[in-house]
This record gives sequence, structure tokens and C-alpha cells, in this order.
Amino acid sequence: MYLKSIFILFFSFALVADAQPEWVPGQVAHDFIYSDKVKSCLLTPMESFTDFPVIEMNSSEKLVLQFDHFDDGVHDYVYVINHCNADWTISELHSNEYVDGFTENYIENYAFSFNTKRAYIHYELALPNQDFTFIKSGNYILSVYDAKQPSNTLFTKRFMVYEKSVLIGADVHQTTLANGRYTDHEVDVIVNFTHVDYVNPIQDVKLSIYQGHRWDNAITNLTPSFIEKKRLVYDFEEESSFQAGNEYRFFDTKSVRYYSEGIQKIIIDSTDVFLLYPDFPRANKSYSFYPDLEGYYVPNIMEKVDSRVEADYVWVNFCLKQKPFLTDGDVYVYGGLTDWNLREDARMVYNEQEACYETSLLLKQGYYNYTYLHFTEEEGKASQEEVDGSFYQTSQDYFVFVYMYDYDYAYDRLLGVRKVTTKGMF
Repeated sequence: MYLKSIFILFFSFALVADAQPEWVPGQVAHDFIYSDKVKSCLLTPMESFTDFPVIEMNSSEKLVLQFDHFDDGVHDYVYVINHCNADWTISELHSNEYVDGFTENYIENYAFSFNTKRAYIHYELALPNQDFTFIKSGNYILSVYDAKQPSNTLFTKRFMVYEKSVLIGADVHQTTLANGRYTDHEVDVIVNFTHVDYVNPIQDVKLSIYQGHRWDNAITNLTPSFIEKKRLVYDFEEESSFQAGNEYRFFDTKSVRYYSEGIQKIIIDSTDVFLLYPDFPRANKSYSFYPDLEGYYVPNIMEKVDSRVEADYVWVNFCLKQKPFLTDGDVYVYGGLTDWNLREDARMVYNEQEACYETSLLLKQGYYNYTYLHFTEEEGKASQEEVDGSFYQTSQDYFVFVYMYDYDYAYDRLLGVRKVTTKGMF
């Protein structure tokens, strides 16, 4: 039987409750992996590994958490769910105000890797489940820790639970600003509050826009440019514009026998090594379309059946043939494979002998998207533009989230979500 259950006595819940991570109201909840033993950590809709972690409240939709842990034995891992405000700070709500059931429970489903060079244990969890259901919409943070070491959080994952209380009209197009006409996307939004009453839309309604799954460049707390009875209009130029970026690059490690897409060489070893073909900057080239997964990845294996426990871990070597940047800053491999963060192990080091920036990541076999971001402390933001350019023709998904402060229960409701895309537009 693939998934095994851990038998937990009912009274043990009290022990779990006393061992929860110390979240403080007002503290910003980040999406982050804290343990280097945790790999391939995904929180996605059950139907797709390549979509945003958001579900509708009071529906049949579910999220699936899955991760691998490099260890010899099974641990009693506990997950905790906390409600957040629109700006991802921990809200003042008590747990019994946002869920019906327990917010802290053990992860009961796990399985050992089978016939792999790197041994690991695969864990899975569905949200919501038989232990709880959501009774409040909004932003949430999921934390996982070892019951024996409650002070050491393994990772935290953001997700959203939304209502269908407003009608959201959204449009994405080339920006109207002359200086970003060929490099930026502009997102315009109209929100119809047909069945919802607000007190002060300028203060109480918050609008956030995400470019794909990127947490770092989200546009948040937009206030309406026009108020028309029950409609709020967000029609800006610079305030709601994003660098369009470029399409994600890709590689395929599903097989150690065949050289698939993007693979230059495979070195068979105690942990197999995949050398990717060197990448070259695309900033000074014309735009070229090719389909991508919007930066996500899908664990998979060609010669076996169950990628969850039969896919192995391999080293993947990245090489970016780029002259050293004259300005200060660092180059990072970025995407779902780095958990949508600028991770230290994904920071590239310049190899003068090979004349390239390079790094290696330990990744589960599968199909991957990735890109390169250049980050400077002075600007405080990461961008594709310096390496791969920014082109308005780039296919990008945008997610629009509309929040409203609820005075009765003192929290930010997530009234609706709208996804718009530039795919097929240009």
C-alpha cells in the first residue's frame, strides 16, 4: 500500500497544540524552506502541479502538499494553519474563527523511496481534509515542523481561500507609457460589488496583482482610481505595470539513459549529474516564442511508474555564458525549482576559466522551467531584464485578488480572484 497511516491517539492533540510555531499578529509570513533536508516541496491545486495555490471556499476544490525529506526514519510532522491579512501579516483571528476543526494536525500519509540512489521519504497532505474546513476566506500560511523539535520549522507555504462575492473584470495589455511600450504589461481592473456593501472603499478595499507565482514583485494595496456607485475602477499606467520579462527556459531529467531536452551530458555516479547546455543571454536578441510552464516543474520519471517515490535525485549543473556584470549584484537561477525564492544555493558564481556563471542544484527527476534573475541590493529587486530582456509579447499569467476589511470579524476577506493571461494576444 503506497500511503501509510500513522496511528495517533486523540489526546495527543493537546501536545501538538502546545508545540505550535510562535506566530505573532502583525508578523510577516513568508513562503520559505528552512531545512536543507526538505526537497521538492509543492503546494498546488489537486488538479494541477502547475498552478497557483488558491481554492474556492465551500467548494470541492482541494490543495495538495507534497514534499520529500532526506532521512532514514519517519518523523511525526505536524502542520499548522494560520490566517493572514491582505499584506501577509498574521491576523488577529483565533483559530476557531477561521476553521471548523483543528488547525494543527499530524501529516499521516508517507512512503519510502524505492530503488533510488538517494533515499528519501515522501509525504503528502490534502487541504482541507477530514480534520478541518475553512470558514473564513483570505490569505493563509501553512507551517510544518517536527513534533519532537517544535521550535524548528521545516518550511512555510502561502496559499489563498477565496469567495465568489464580487465580479472582477481584468485586462492585460502593453503598457500605455511610452518608455515601457515594448517591455511592460499593464493590468487594468474593474470590480463590481453587486451583492457586497463597503463602508470606505479607499480604506477598506485592497487589490493585489501577482505575475505568475512570483512573490517578490507583486503589486499590492492598490486603491481605486475611480469609484462609480458599486464599481471600483483601477485604471493606472505605471502603478499597475510589470516588466513582461521573457519566456522561461526548460530542461528534462526524466531519464538517465537518454539525453532529453536541454541536456548536454549525463555523468553516472553515486548521485547522477546532468550537465545542461550552456545558456546565453537573450536581452539583445529579438523575442522568440516557445511554450513554457510559467516557471513550474513536474516531478516525473520515464523508465519507472510512480515518480513520487521512484524518481531519483540528481545534480543539475547550470552554466550562463555571460560576461561579468559591471554593476554590483548577483545572478540567481529562479523558478519553482528554487521554491520561488532567491536561494543561496541558486546564486551563481562566475567561473573565469569557463567564462560563465554557474551553480548546481540537487533536484528530483522531472520536467523543469527556470529563468535567471539579476538582483542588486541597491535596487532591492530582482529582474529578468539584464539577462534575458523584457518583451511585451511574452506569455504571462496574472492573478488579481480583491480583499475587503470585515468590520464585524476584524479580518481581510478575499472576495474574489481573477486570472488573466497574455497567451495568444501578440
